[in-house]
Amino acid sequence: LTFSRNEPPRRTAVPVAEVMHDTERLLRVTLPPAIDLHMHLPKGLPPVLADPTQVEQALLNLCTNAIHAIGQARGTVKVDAVLAPPDQRLCERLGLPAGDYVAISVQDNGPGMDAATLERVFEPFFTTKPVGQGTGLGLSVVHGVMRTHAGAVDVHSAPGQGSRFTLYFPVAEASVPAAEMHAPARAPVTAHAPQQQSYHVMYVDDDQALVFLVQRLLRRRGYRVSGFNDPHVAADALRAAPHDYHLLVTDYNMPGYSGVDLLLEVRTIRPDLPVALASGHVTTEIEQAALAAGARALIHKPNDVQELCDTVDRLVNGEP
Repeated sequence: LTFSRNEPPRRTAVPVAEVMHDTERLLRVTLPPAIDLHMHLPKGLPPVLADPTQVEQALLNLCTNAIHAIGQARGTVKVDAVLAPPDQRLCERLGLPAGDYVAISVQDNGPGMDAATLERVFEPFFTTKPVGQGTGLGLSVVHGVMRTHAGAVDVHSAPGQGSRFTLYFPVAEASVPAAEMHAPARAPVTAHAPQQQSYHVMYVDDDQALVFLVQRLLRRRGYRVSGFNDPHVAADALRAAPHDYHLLVTDYNMPGYSGVDLLLEVRTIRPDLPVALASGHVTTEIEQAALAAGARALIHKPNDVQELCDTVDRLVNGEP
């Protein structure tokens, strides 16, 4: 899921504290016991000019990346935010307009990155993770979010010294309206919005952080969402209540049991259930396999959040 749309995001005055606390709640659920998470947020930070959902996704992405970098070892992830006054050299290096920024940093004490990896770290689909561990949301997503927000992302890393990513968000002017952080529908309202509360979406992905993020995204649009990071458990849930769901969205590439495998099993349980497959790297073979198995839609991941929502809206309403 990426935010590289042509139109600018809907930016409002976003309280940094609320975004950081929301992200922390999500991370605590999936945080490995050997990894400590420390959040430091000074009082009195001004709000940033941003789309709150995108800020949360970028921050969650960086934290998840830090956790994956540490791996099975004992480690620490530190998140802090500070007011960064204008710095001409920094602005020139990152291509930032002069002004005040809130800098949100995510630092880990993992293995760090060499110069060759640093040069490619923001490329789409570039990953150092082994096959089967997924690509997550991709650091290219973070880069895209910051570009659309007239901000920037900076990174410092070296082998054996961990990594530190810093997001620079422009400070909101006093005249900018405040974001409604807990509003149920931050996304654009569709023609089907009054009916969405009756629709139940099943979302399956082995990346548990992504499951939580998509659950929050779709719930804000009024859907009921059940998320699973084990396709076998998802199939059991569908078998127990086959007519309780209106749509299945599943990751294509999951260890030991692909999205197509799940789709085929779903066909034996509930043949008429619409299914959308999501994949981080769509090839002709993947597309053919998905369509041959009966998928109604193929979502490119990372891709556009609005496209995901549009696909869900379309399929639950029986549109082609």
